[in-house]
Amino acid sequence: MYRPTADERSLWLRNLPARTTLKLFNQRHLRMWLGRLHENALHRHEPDIPRLAGLDREIVSALDTAGVFMTSLASLQLPGSEALLGTAGRLAEAFAPTARSLVKAGRDFVIVPPEQIVRNPAIYRWGLHDRLLDIAEAYLGLPAAYDGVAINYTVADGREVSTRKWHRDWEDRRMLKVAVYLHDVDGDGGPFEHISRHDTLQNDRDGFRYELADGAELERRLGASYEEGIVSCEGPRGTVIFSDTARFYHRGKPATRRDRAALFYSYFSSPPRHPFLCERTGLTRGDIAQMAQRLPTRQRKAALWRQNIPGILRLVPPAVL
Repeated sequence: MYRPTADERSLWLRNLPARTTLKLFNQRHLRMWLGRLHENALHRHEPDIPRLAGLDREIVSALDTAGVFMTSLASLQLPGSEALLGTAGRLAEAFAPTARSLVKAGRDFVIVPPEQIVRNPAIYRWGLHDRLLDIAEAYLGLPAAYDGVAINYTVADGREVSTRKWHRDWEDRRMLKVAVYLHDVDGDGGPFEHISRHDTLQNDRDGFRYELADGAELERRLGASYEEGIVSCEGPRGTVIFSDTARFYHRGKPATRRDRAALFYSYFSSPPRHPFLCERTGLTRGDIAQMAQRLPTRQRKAALWRQNIPGILRLVPPAVL
């Protein structure tokens, strides 16, 4: 008979409040009430949604229909992008030997230590450009909460584990992830993959459940021809991918020949449906408060989004999933 390890028992206890709250939020009457509140909030905020043009409008349109859009830092022309690419790339390169050692020791998912981002706050603040917040707000329909950034490092070991399996993210009804490749990524280098058919069984009416999906589950939820909707996001260093990782299944394809390092910026509605399933970058609240100092009001509100959630939900510690 299998006996959980001490670490597994500790993790189960740590996640119990969040998982219990998720079950509560999935009770029919409560989820329908939450859905009505959300619809009312969308209606009230509609006149204030940013009006986009050009590339930004094209991004939001693609997110609405297919859930994914690829471009580049050169096309976006956001200030600080070249410095971002250089600094984050050097951090990933320096971390590479440690990442390979951690994976060899059994770790499934590794990121550059968050304290490296705190030491280089321009990486964090890049995600708070007004244009990115405008895109997020126009897509989400509500002011955007900014959950920060992580530098994900995928070792080319070919294993299909953790986020290399098809899944949806837990934080909200809709989300926006902005990924930036730190080096060239081809089919053997672990590209981000996305299925451009949203899960119609995931909503306030039917509830929110999150499991890793195999082929049979994807066929049940997305249809027998779901593979036709798979988008492999391959591209050179500086490629930028906008994707909704809550409505659409996605994964990091297992890397087989080359490691992959990428920045992942996260946005959701303020407040999100599941604040107890957020805060996934490893940055502490103190780190975020420090990096948000002296930022403009809009940016501070996006970074300090927890101030906009009901007090009782602030008591639920975020899950470690």
